[in-house]
Amino acid sequence: MSEIRNFYAGQNLFITGGTGYIGKILVEKLLRGCPEIGTIYLLIRQKRGKTAQERLNEMVESAIFEPLRKINPNFSKKILPINGDVGDPDLGLSPADYTLLTKEVSIVFHAAATIKFDDPLRVSVAINVNSVMTIIKICRECKNLKAAVYLSTAFSQCGNHYIGEQIYPVPLTYEQINDIVKIIEQRNFSRKEEANFTKSLLGKIPNTYVLTKSIAEGLLNEQGKDLPFCIFRFSIALATLKEPVPGWVDTFQGLNQTLSGIGLGAIHVIRANREGRMDLIPADFTCNAMIAAVWETSTSKNSLTDDLPVYNYVSGTDNPLKWKEFQAHVRDTGPINPPTRMIYYPDGYYVSNPILFAMSDFFVHFTPAILGDIVLRLMGRKSMLHKIYKRGHKLQKQVQFVTLGDWSFETTRVRSMWNRLSEIDKKLLPFDLTSLDWRETILIFWKGIMQYIVKDDFSPEGRLLAARRYFRLYVVHQIVKFFFAMLILWLTWKVFSVLRLLF
Repeated sequence: MSEIRNFYAGQNLFITGGTGYIGKILVEKLLRGCPEIGTIYLLIRQKRGKTAQERLNEMVESAIFEPLRKINPNFSKKILPINGDVGDPDLGLSPADYTLLTKEVSIVFHAAATIKFDDPLRVSVAINVNSVMTIIKICRECKNLKAAVYLSTAFSQCGNHYIGEQIYPVPLTYEQINDIVKIIEQRNFSRKEEANFTKSLLGKIPNTYVLTKSIAEGLLNEQGKDLPFCIFRFSIALATLKEPVPGWVDTFQGLNQTLSGIGLGAIHVIRANREGRMDLIPADFTCNAMIAAVWETSTSKNSLTDDLPVYNYVSGTDNPLKWKEFQAHVRDTGPINPPTRMIYYPDGYYVSNPILFAMSDFFVHFTPAILGDIVLRLMGRKSMLHKIYKRGHKLQKQVQFVTLGDWSFETTRVRSMWNRLSEIDKKLLPFDLTSLDWRETILIFWKGIMQYIVKDDFSPEGRLLAARRYFRLYVVHQIVKFFFAMLILWLTWKVFSVLRLLF
């Protein structure tokens, strides 16, 4: 029997963030890969008038649980919803639920976070920082705690070019950041005033997400160093690669949103460093590595004087993919699964210079959006292209710190953990990033975005329609490029003619 499967057998787990994208994949894998597991207590908040139980019922109906349902139709009986909110004091837990968790739970996954880069500081601090203090408190009171993991981001220390598997000094302490939040609340800042105040506070830190995750890591190391805890940092998780179904994804944020825009022909220029590493990882590999990290943390001895173990789960060190290589793979795979709802031929390029990017963005994105809305109005239809442009422009600004950055990561602990696994556990929990074929991986990612986010038509008729549309837009694109080139030549000739007359 698998050593890791045996470790999880009979253990009761507490998971925060279980209803999120990574959380769903984690819960599914634990139930399918470790069927002898005990109860999974899932923190779920009431949302849009739905109770925690109603949200859990919806969650287990997701397509990701279909393979598990075929193996074990009653798998959901092992999941117990715990009503609460990660942004509330003490996670919003009732005294009875708090006591239940400390009595029954032996393994903790703290995966909940607000991943919006532009969230107000008071929101980010409550969810990403203060919740960690409560998790430490719960873990300390758990009577049978074996291990716990805090899910962080590989970019929590993005101010350093080299990011080791270690704890770094915090930009602000837990007490300091909460004092700042109190000042914001007491002064009753307007939205604009709070944004300006936050910008001045951040300095070179790109956003509140990175700031609060960095503080949370330091807080955990300071307050939970004596606990069997580890910190698991991961980079950009796209769709699943293999399990439980290839290409599954249900989040329309960040790079998934950008890829959708590129594939649909809405985004044509991105501000990025062509030579920089694009640190992508499959979401299922991420959860497998995290499950293994909890097992290793439980079986390793922590010294009271050493920092907590940190796992950097990234691809850029051992199997790098540059932005220019990603672009080439996208162009190669584009004709294989073109979307039926393309608005233009999916072609684009990278610009790193801010002035050139602003000019390109104006001519390639802004101007066509305005002209397109004018045409829509003349046709009696509702204008929408400028709104789409504004959302895309905002998205690009938010992710620029990633698209322009290029970091070197230490991955010693992750590689050592993989080498430590038995052959049985390597088959149970594949997470070796050196095994990835990027062309194949990107094709699976793109098909998943098409199928689960864009909801495209994959019937034979739909594929034929998409292929025809792709070819027509390709022809249109070539014609537009020709006339644009002629315009540039004409303008150059005019300028040259004027200069000849003057000199």
